[in-house]
Amino acid sequence: MNTPEWIKPAAYGAVAGGIAVAIVGFMWGGWVTGGSADARAQAAADTSRTDLAAAICVQNFLADEAARENLTEIKQIESSSQQRTFIESGGWAVMPDREAVARPTATLCARMLSGLDPIELPVVEDGEVIEEGEVTERDAAMEAPLQSAAEVAGEPPAQ
Repeated sequence: MNTPEWIKPAAYGAVAGGIAVAIVGFMWGGWVTGGSADARAQAAADTSRTDLAAAICVQNFLADEAARENLTEIKQIESSSQQRTFIESGGWAVMPDREAVARPTATLCARMLSGLDPIELPVVEDGEVIEEGEVTERDAAMEAPLQSAAEVAGEPPAQ
């Protein structure tokens, strides 16, 4: 059987092209293997779970009647590990289905709480609000409507 003369260079070209496409795809095209996709998905799930648990911790902290005093106390603590210990000892970071606190949750909760001002919290006695918290400029800015990317860039809105 006679094979045409062009088969050999075409086969080499196809193999070289496939290798080049694979290299470009994995290096710069965002392609990943199944194992690394699973690892990334697991890391994203863990981060999401920690974020949610920290938000619950903040809500538990703020629901405490002594939240304003506790917030003042945690803001006076300079070490992040001591802040985490304060959150752990208060029990605010214990999730309903757990007996112990996850360290990343307590750390993130402490970091989120350290960004609050005590004056923003209401004063509560016997389950009743005695004094409302103040709205600061930072809170008002966070409640402002979101701008589109074009507005942020200074472009006029599309009609």
